[in-house]
Formats: sequence, structure tokens, C-alpha cells
Amino acid sequence: MKEIFRCKYVSPDEALKRFKKIVSVTESPFDFKIVISSETTGEESSFQVKGDIDEMIQKFKVFLETSTGYSFPETKIDASSTSSPELDFEAMSNYEKMQVVIYASFKHGKFSSLDVAEIYESTFNESLPKSTASTYLARMWDEGEGHLERYGNRSGYTYRLKTELKETQREVERSEEILSMIHLQVGK
Repeated sequence: MKEIFRCKYVSPDEALKRFKKIVSVTESPFDFKIVISSETTGEESSFQVKGDIDEMIQKFKVFLETSTGYSFPETKIDASSTSSPELDFEAMSNYEKMQVVIYASFKHGKFSSLDVAEIYESTFNESLPKSTASTYLARMWDEGEGHLERYGNRSGYTYRLKTELKETQREVERSEEILSMIHLQVGK
């Protein structure tokens, strides 16, 4: 059976909301093929989603982030309890995890996508391809409007956190708390 899920002219938030609605009414998990196309550029991205419903929703969310450049609002983490179910770093997207690594680990000096990938791997015990780290860093840089400054050229960009910004300082504090809670959980 083939089902077509179309969301024309909707934001990634609305697409995720509609996708959640569709999978919530399914009796058992089945495969989805998701295609995102831009009518202005004609470019298409597709993704095959398999697994249980929660896993499918998380994969679709990550796909929307990477294919559209959109960042979903971060989920708030309760710092009052290290055993809080809200601190499920497994449920965090790769982009969210990478942001935590950058804000907590690179407060001083410049860093590259390779540096980020190495710290990410040692922190979360999972690999982050250098190309993915580069894509995420470009998103955080956001043409100079984000929390990063970028130096160099395409063959080797380096970045620096704009630690003079209040928003960056808040993210640094938040990320340090998250990493300390993750280390406490892993140490149990």
C-alpha cells in the first residue's frame, strides 16, 4: 500500500505536526518515503523513514532540519533533577547535540568542523561526519547573523563563538549544565 503525504507551502513546524497526526493513527509502524521539493529551485530531497512511531517522528524532524535549514525550538531541560526523563540526550537531534558541544567546549579561540566532530564523538560516543558538522556550523554562522564568526575559505573554514553576545553567554551556561548532567547520567 502506498500513501502519499503532501504538505504544500507549509512551514517545517506544520509539516512535523501533520506527520505526527498521520503516524499517530497507524496501528503498526510502516515505511514512509518523504520527499521535500522546492518549487522555486526545483531541488528535491527524499528520505526513507522506518521504525517505531517515536523514532519515525524524530528521524523526520532531523530530516526537516537538515533539508530545509530550519531549527526546531529546543526542548527545555529540567536542571533540578539528573534523573529527569526530560534529559534524554538520545532524543536530542544531532544538531542540538552539536550546539551543546560547541557552546560548552569552544568558548575560547577558533575551531574547525573536524574539532567539533572529534569532541562530539568523545562526548556522545557516536560519530558525526565532518561534512555534517560543516553543514551545521554554516547554519549556526547564518551569513554572519548567528552566534559564530567564520574565517578562511571553503577549503578550510574556522569558527569562533561570539561570546560577547548575551544570547551566546546564555547558551554557553545552558550547554555546560546539559553536559554536566549527561556526564552524571553516564557515570551512574
